[in-house]
Amino acid sequence: MTRWKKEPSGSFFYFRKNAGFTVMELVTVIIIAGVLAVVAIPRLTRGTFDDAQLYDETLAALHYAQRTSMAYQRTVCVTFTGGNQLSLTYASVYGSSSCNTSLVPPGGNSATYVLTAPGSSTYTAAANFSFDRIGRPNSGQTITLSSGRTITVEAETGYAR
Repeated sequence: MTRWKKEPSGSFFYFRKNAGFTVMELVTVIIIAGVLAVVAIPRLTRGTFDDAQLYDETLAALHYAQRTSMAYQRTVCVTFTGGNQLSLTYASVYGSSSCNTSLVPPGGNSATYVLTAPGSSTYTAAANFSFDRIGRPNSGQTITLSSGRTITVEAETGYAR
């Protein structure tokens, strides 16, 4: 008959009748949770997401305005109003620099292209400008958002980054 050997008390397979967590394990978990709370939670605030959304949507609107000016062979105007709104219009007459027609957003619905900043995000520094028929802005632009991020529109090429 074979006798089973007892596992040593420090072994992984040793069964304790009073199973539970040690003080050291609990302290370790609390410290890890505290570090995560200090580092990760501030990055997940709504304002950060709103600013990132505004940055991405503004960049997309500027690229769309430049492409449209070249495709339509018309002047496309970028107008900032109220610190939280961007709208796109274009000149209905070839060669005119006066924007008098609302630009339709991609997707083809009949609404005008208006971008409203989400949440508490705003444009802190932005001036109205236009793209000519070959996609160049009338002047170089730097658009600053409330988060401090900037979008630069190159004066010669019209490239927005």
